[in-house]
Amino acid sequence: MHKINLPSRSVKARALLITRLLAVACLLLFVQTAKANCTANMQQPLVSFGDVDLLNPGTLTTQATVTVTCTKSAARGTAQTFQVCLAADGGQGVADQFTPRYMCLDGASCSTENQFAYNMYIDAARSIIWGTIGRGTQYREMLNTSISFSSSEAARTTKSRELTVYAQLITPLSNVPPGRYTASFSGGSTALAFGTGSSCGSLRALRFPFTVSATVVKNCNVNKPNNIDFGTVNPGDTNLAGSTSLGVTCTSSTPYNIGLKPSNNHTAGAGEMLPVTPGGGNTDRIPYQLRSGSGANGTVWGNTATAAQTGNGVGGTGTGLQQNYNIYATVPSADYHYGDYQDTVTVQVNY
Repeated sequence: MHKINLPSRSVKARALLITRLLAVACLLLFVQTAKANCTANMQQPLVSFGDVDLLNPGTLTTQATVTVTCTKSAARGTAQTFQVCLAADGGQGVADQFTPRYMCLDGASCSTENQFAYNMYIDAARSIIWGTIGRGTQYREMLNTSISFSSSEAARTTKSRELTVYAQLITPLSNVPPGRYTASFSGGSTALAFGTGSSCGSLRALRFPFTVSATVVKNCNVNKPNNIDFGTVNPGDTNLAGSTSLGVTCTSSTPYNIGLKPSNNHTAGAGEMLPVTPGGGNTDRIPYQLRSGSGANGTVWGNTATAAQTGNGVGGTGTGLQQNYNIYATVPSADYHYGDYQDTVTVQVNY
């Protein structure tokens, strides 16, 4: 029997060749099994209502865009379609609260006194609340879209779609203090599901964090008071008195101070009524005094009030509802020429 010993060098060469072939096979396998994947990203990432004036609300709606991107996993020659769903719960800290959702005052614990109601929807009519299948049986409608790849497109090709989130403040608007209100959708408050069939499948830990925000601005509205009319008086009449009522509405917790300024700019509220029809030599000016209390000895109401100081004005703190104040005026004497007299008083609310 003859034995033939192959040179060890040839064995090594074959082993090297086998290793190369295996490497090529693995590479081909990797190309053919590219991983299917979809992600989402909220642009900005913010759903912002901007500045909100609770006393004079304008547009109470806003919207934002979510971009969904999918990567084809099927090889060239095979078409592929992804069904994608985006879920959102009630927000961090109030995950089960959907009707309505709430923003809370920055830096403060959320309570009924400082929470601002809103909601998010998947339709432009703002009738279908954006929800999730992960929280109970209600509000399970999610943002959804489909992304399709043709058979001519290679694996690892990516495509994106933009989805719109619609949001609206809930009326009647809360009488909340001024400040910035936010709701955080971070951590597990958002999730994404996608499938290659007609269903999105199960939610996955694929997050697209964002924040909802609104800034409530402080403001005051003033109702124009009725005129103070002393009526028809005789030249010998003294100690005339009249009054009216002023209504002021300021945002909740907003301090304000009210000043009254006669047309002569007297800072202590001592004005003068001039003839309505000048001429005929009548140069009389009938003095009067504005007051916050009734009678000739009532407290003077002038115009030294500022946003920080009440001065000789009248101060208050807003509740979101109208607050009423009586304005009194006194005239020491009516011993002047016959005729009609008047003056204009400016109400200044400082806040």
